[in-house]
Amino acid sequence: MSQPARTSTRGVIWLALFILALTAFLVTYIPRLREAQHLRVEKYKLDEQLREQEAEYNRLLARQQALTNDPREVERAARERLKLAKPGETVFRFEHGNNAPPPRNP
Repeated sequence: MSQPARTSTRGVIWLALFILALTAFLVTYIPRLREAQHLRVEKYKLDEQLREQEAEYNRLLARQQALTNDPREVERAARERLKLAKPGETVFRFEHGNNAPPPRNP
């Protein structure tokens, strides 16, 4: 009669050890799994940000090369940003929005 009782007790002990090991594994694994997911999301965001920055860099590099190598681009930039005009040119400026005076009727 002592043999079946030992087998039953050993089975309970092994089951308890298995449950304890499984619990310990899950307690240490789940936070790492969450951290890995968080890092994947962060990496995705940083990759997207990198793509945007590379596109902006390429746009600015092309603009720099155009201003360095193309005199027409330099002229266009001077006209737009510095409001410059060639000698003898007449510049017309149009006001937009509510600041423009109402049209006059002849």
